[in-house]
Amino acid sequence: MSLPDAVGRARHIGAGLAWTLVFAYLLAELVTATAWKTPYSFRHDTISDLGVTTCTPNACSPLHLVMNATFVALGLLTVVGAIGLLDYIPHGPRKWSIVVLAVVIGASTAATGVFPSDDGIVVHVLAVMPAFVSRHIVLILLTIWLWKNWRMAAIWSGLCATAGLTGTVLLMIGLQVGVTERLVFYPLPAWMAVTGTAIVVTTVRTAMPWRRIVRWIGCPRYVIIGEGR
Repeated sequence: MSLPDAVGRARHIGAGLAWTLVFAYLLAELVTATAWKTPYSFRHDTISDLGVTTCTPNACSPLHLVMNATFVALGLLTVVGAIGLLDYIPHGPRKWSIVVLAVVIGASTAATGVFPSDDGIVVHVLAVMPAFVSRHIVLILLTIWLWKNWRMAAIWSGLCATAGLTGTVLLMIGLQVGVTERLVFYPLPAWMAVTGTAIVVTTVRTAMPWRRIVRWIGCPRYVIIGEGR
């Protein structure tokens, strides 16, 4: 394996792992919601309610720091993963479009944790909106651009885009805000986590020299790696 190949694979694995860590977001939500002083409703309460820093009769989130830190981490992981996996996007305007959208989504997601809703709803909404819009755009573009060379990834992108757009329509209609907001928000993190895991597994499999590993049965202290003969 040449050095450039090794560096490229290491970058892909690192970026894929960054996106795989997005699975932890769901755990952060669950832990923060469980710690609420009043019962938290995943049907009727918003995601932003988990990050409120002050207590009211209807909302009190003792672990708001966990939720807000998770928003910041999610934003950073979004950007890191996107930049590390740009090799999968054709050169030219497409590549830079993905970079710009990833930075917008990442910065907006991080800002959601920096400016909780109870610190000023206007500022919070301004922090949330760029990611709210850009997440649909990036999934639609990925569906189109990946269709020719990465058909399964394109289908997965399309399903996530459809789910997010459906959630947006339902949210605007005014259906249960906790459910519909998550239908808008979850598809992109889910896309990142599943795609990142798939890239890590695929890259590791292609990099492992399975045919060159010879194990001396009966001599566990020796593992010889060389050409299989």
